[in-house]
Amino acid sequence: MDIPTSTILILIAATILVVALVWVVARSVPRTRGKLKAETGRLDSPTRRSAATLLAGWGTAAGWALGAGVAVYVATRVVAGLWLRARIDAVLEPYSAVSDENFQGFMACQRLPEASPGATETDVQRCMDALVEAPAGPPEINEAWPILLGWIAPLVAALVVLALLALMLARHRASAAPEPVVLSAQLRPRGIVSFGPRWALAIPGIAALMLFGLLLVTGLASSPDGWGRFTQLVVPRNSSAPSPSGGYGLPLTPGTESALFPGWFYGVPVIVAALVLLLIAGALLRSLAQAPRPVDPGLLGVDDLARTLKAKFVAGVAGAGLLTALGSMGLHAGGAMLTLAGDVRQVEGQAEFFYHDSMLSGVYLAVAGLLYWVLAILMLVLAFAAVVELVAARSLAVAVALDEEPQGSASPTP
Repeated sequence: MDIPTSTILILIAATILVVALVWVVARSVPRTRGKLKAETGRLDSPTRRSAATLLAGWGTAAGWALGAGVAVYVATRVVAGLWLRARIDAVLEPYSAVSDENFQGFMACQRLPEASPGATETDVQRCMDALVEAPAGPPEINEAWPILLGWIAPLVAALVVLALLALMLARHRASAAPEPVVLSAQLRPRGIVSFGPRWALAIPGIAALMLFGLLLVTGLASSPDGWGRFTQLVVPRNSSAPSPSGGYGLPLTPGTESALFPGWFYGVPVIVAALVLLLIAGALLRSLAQAPRPVDPGLLGVDDLARTLKAKFVAGVAGAGLLTALGSMGLHAGGAMLTLAGDVRQVEGQAEFFYHDSMLSGVYLAVAGLLYWVLAILMLVLAFAAVVELVAARSLAVAVALDEEPQGSASPTP
């Protein structure tokens, strides 16, 4: 039994996700716990309780938001697939029925002399003339909307994660009791890249710029389909007459060929969703960076650790959504260019098949799209790991505050 290519890619992606997640969590959680132990080991008991409050809220909220985002992505992809399948069946079933009826009638006419010994060639011809006219080819399928839903799904899922996280954090702050620690702002200016790995914070912006550039180029190169939507790549190509030897024959007939392409119809909604995602991620990172710092210098290390993990989560979610969309656009644009790369030309009185130079561009885009998907998986792993680290750090901080965790060189609190 042949396994579909999409199923193979999903299995590969799931394997990479699980392996990378286990590896990252196995390395990062002990490191985070070690840093937290070192920071809290120098604090007295009341300050440890204050340190625990710095880690409150985010881990659980981020976990629920991430789970909701994954559920939204899976549900959106399933709905898009079922919608597309329904449209294809609705169009092709009547075509298949007519084609099958015509074929069965044709075979019956061919067997007419055998079934009716007195039948003549004229009777056979009358039988052929009475057949339902077979369609010249399958009709065009209006599949643009389901495809758009599938392509925009990763951005919608990332938006759900960050928007739900912001909502839950706002409710947590509104219902939480006032903090016992006095907070004050430091004079050093802080921005969206003040906390967290710089490479992780830069990836969403770089991915967004590459996505905008790619969709601008594909939009300018796209052409309208039968419904007037810019969803096609149309290129001039030659068609050849059949050759007696089974190859390509002369004369050549100039014409055009087309393939599904991420034109303006797909590009504009994807760009809008990506911009909204960047704005929400930037707002969360800015809010995280500009929140008042603890006035107690002993808590600054714990505060830095908490903000770093939170920034990693936001960057990981935004980067995963943007890179997944970028990979889809690159893979489909490259696939369309590869589909249309072949052509026929006349060389020394013979018809010859060849590939246009666009084939190399198609290969580069398709391979780049797959690499972007791999990087998107790694960014998702970063977000998962940040959730696990936040929950583990919060549990350890609470245990330390209750004197349930040994603190090494720290003197015991009476």
